[in-house]
Amino acid sequence: MKRIMTGTVAAVAVAVAVAWIARSQQAANGTTALPTSGPLIARGYTEAPAGTVMIANDPNGGMVLKELRIKEGQTVKRNEIIAVMGNYAEAEVGVQVAENNLRKAERTRDVILKGIRVDNIKLEEDSLKSSIESDRLSTMLRNRSGKPPEEKELEVRLAAQGLKSQRSSLELSKRRLEIDLEQNAVDLVYLKAALDHRIGIREEALVRSPIDGVVTQINSREGEMASHLGIAKVVDMTQLRVFATVDELHLPRLKQGSPVEVTFRGSPTVYRGRIAIAPMTVKREKRSEADLGVANVRQIEVEIEADGGVGFPPILGREARVTFL
Repeated sequence: MKRIMTGTVAAVAVAVAVAWIARSQQAANGTTALPTSGPLIARGYTEAPAGTVMIANDPNGGMVLKELRIKEGQTVKRNEIIAVMGNYAEAEVGVQVAENNLRKAERTRDVILKGIRVDNIKLEEDSLKSSIESDRLSTMLRNRSGKPPEEKELEVRLAAQGLKSQRSSLELSKRRLEIDLEQNAVDLVYLKAALDHRIGIREEALVRSPIDGVVTQINSREGEMASHLGIAKVVDMTQLRVFATVDELHLPRLKQGSPVEVTFRGSPTVYRGRIAIAPMTVKREKRSEADLGVANVRQIEVEIEADGGVGFPPILGREARVTFL
């Protein structure tokens, strides 16, 4: 009788173990029915992949980091200069030379071409008017004089020749000024383009932040070659999300926009959020210890965002506890 009892107990134990393993395998394959009510709790961490940038230097600006203007944990603004590369000093001299050349051409146009040269032409015009009036007076006096006709005719020809020469000189001065102004305008266009080019070269030696964010990692140091990983990593903390790991079996419950509550290790504050993106595929697999290595547990990663107006604490990699409501 005792043997029969022992055998019965053994058979029941085996049946229970087989059933438990079968349920575990079904759970791993996503075939076990799950309760549809009650909270689902998972653990996760904070990250901001959509708001993370690795900032590198422009090779044309030099490979050696001359000056680093940031430190880890510092907040930077978009277009703020975070580093200066080795070619900056030479590029700055080029910009100054181009600026001086442009200023010289602008002064030449304003002071000489539109100043002194215009005044000289005005003097020539006044001189021509005086000569014309003087010739009229000379003609009146000549007609009243008793000079021989031949002498009067010679004076008339000489006076006409003088006026013609003055008119030609005035027209030549105006034409030369017009040509010089046109050439100066061409020079200004060229010099402005040259200055823009030099400013572009200098800009290549300046490393700017492309976003507003926090410096979370520095990969290069002053006096060294810029790292192939970039100079620094900047994270836009407004893009911070919680990524929670959940068993694949709960996939039907995870709908985009569904509400959640988030708490962080070391803080009792509860943050309300929602599922930002509904998971579609398995992110990773791991062997389950419960089934003695018989099956794999397939896990998905759920992206959680804070409700509007309230962001998560700006700390990367912080452990979080997520309750799916």
